[in-house]
Amino acid sequence: MSVGAAVSLLASLGQAGAETPPPVIHEQRLDDVGPVSIGGDAAKLTIVHRGLSAGSFAEVTDLNSGRTVIALVEADNGSTGDAIGRLSAGTARALGLGTGATANVRIRPAVPSPAEQAAVRSGTAVNRLDTPAPLLAALRRRLPQPAPVPQVAPAPAPIAAPAPNPVPSPPARQPQRPKKPAPVVASGRWFVQVATLSDAARAATLAKSVDGVVRSAGRLYRVQAGPFATRAAAETARASIARRGFGDARTIAQD
Repeated sequence: MSVGAAVSLLASLGQAGAETPPPVIHEQRLDDVGPVSIGGDAAKLTIVHRGLSAGSFAEVTDLNSGRTVIALVEADNGSTGDAIGRLSAGTARALGLGTGATANVRIRPAVPSPAEQAAVRSGTAVNRLDTPAPLLAALRRRLPQPAPVPQVAPAPAPIAAPAPNPVPSPPARQPQRPKKPAPVVASGRWFVQVATLSDAARAATLAKSVDGVVRSAGRLYRVQAGPFATRAAAETARASIARRGFGDARTIAQD
């Protein structure tokens, strides 16, 4: 090919390129937040949305956990009611949602790879990174708020007529109860040395069982029964305590 022919070919190609501009790709900036209903096929990863065309794909984020999956958009048959869309049972399961009637989600368009598209169409979940907590909090603030319930002021209570003052009746006479004799406090200088323990709680329990007292001696606790007025009374008590298993019990006198 001569040089002139080559120059002519390049010029014609340049003119053809100038006449055929590259295609313009329009990016859809939909980012919808709100409640969705749940129902439909458990084997499909699909959604219905009021603004997305059937056959496209979308990211669906659970606003409670932040989990995000890819779903195929189906044609809207007008069954979403007041919700922004509907998730199939399979999409809800992929998001970790239960069988509840509704859930709050974020829906936005997605362009998955051909392999991911094939996986979604076959019912295999395709996950995206979980949405971070700060973004989840901001998305929840965009959820529609329920209309305030009007407060109805309660009706005023009827004013009751004042009750007549009752005539006080004389107090009933209480029967006189016989007075109990004052308890006799044991006195004396004679005691029965029952045992010496290192545990204060055990010493107190033992002293109570023998009607005695606990005397502290450093880190030890002496359990003594008494006091008794006479040595004979103390010896009688010692014999009874010895029969209970305290053979080392002995009678002592204290000033």
